[in-house]
Amino acid sequence: MLIPILAALQAAATPVPQSASQPAPADWRTRPITAGSWTWRNAPDSSEALFSDSRGIQLVIRCTRSTRRVSFSRTGVVPAAPIRVATTSSERQLGPGNMVLATDPLLDAIAFSRGRLWVDARGAMPLILRSAAEPARAVEDCRS
Repeated sequence: MLIPILAALQAAATPVPQSASQPAPADWRTRPITAGSWTWRNAPDSSEALFSDSRGIQLVIRCTRSTRRVSFSRTGVVPAAPIRVATTSSERQLGPGNMVLATDPLLDAIAFSRGRLWVDARGAMPLILRSAAEPARAVEDCRS
């Protein structure tokens, strides 16, 4: 009798990857923040905010200065897989190439999100990230 109950509890506790075509779950704002840290790096034509955890780089937000575009990429997913981003004030599935113009309001929503943002791509566990200066810095580099 106890074994079926334990199996049911374990199945309920196992996170299931979201599909980027589905909206963020209503409770994402109360889930624990993904352990890891943001870093920023500069290159001749780009500026990048990278989120890494114990497995390595999980998310890259890259500004390409020459095109004034900001791209999002997740490690471990098909490059063309759509990425969905949710902030405390906005939610959207990114378009082709997971790229937006540097003037896109979603980037402001990421910079000014109240403490966290949610990033999902098909085939990967969603990331719940704390707001940080590094993504805002990469975006500002595209705007200047």
